[in-house]
Amino acid sequence: MQLKASTDYGLRAVLYLAQHPGINSSKDIAEEMAIPRDYLIQLAQLLRNAKIITAYPGKNGGYRLARDPHDITLLDIINALEEELSENTRARREERSTALADDMREVYELVLESYDAYLDSINLGMLLEASARQEDKRGFLAQHLSLESERLAGCSSASKIA
Repeated sequence: MQLKASTDYGLRAVLYLAQHPGINSSKDIAEEMAIPRDYLIQLAQLLRNAKIITAYPGKNGGYRLARDPHDITLLDIINALEEELSENTRARREERSTALADDMREVYELVLESYDAYLDSINLGMLLEASARQEDKRGFLAQHLSLESERLAGCSSASKIA
């Protein structure tokens, strides 16, 4: 999957903030994450509007996460960064969906719901935990996603990941 540049940059910035608690300058974020600083400031406005980050103006100001990393999902971030695109995309989806045959419309809607459910099941805290596991990062994510699938399907057997 190829992300738009704005989504890629915004995601990098949020991941940086998740790994560096406290206030971080736009200069540090831009340099460390290879993001043009002016572009970072524009993206930060979208992330602030979505209450994902908090901005602190002034000489010693910068940005920090507005919520706990476990409370911020990939879907939250992508929706914030593609805010302007979202309304246009929804309108185009409805136009396309209307043109589809009835049986294909349901399949198409399942694709979109699956995409959203998957991205909504991954939070920043989980990604930080997975990256800290030197041996089994992918196994950790796979276990979490398996449990999330059970939860989405309505199974009650899902238990917390150790």
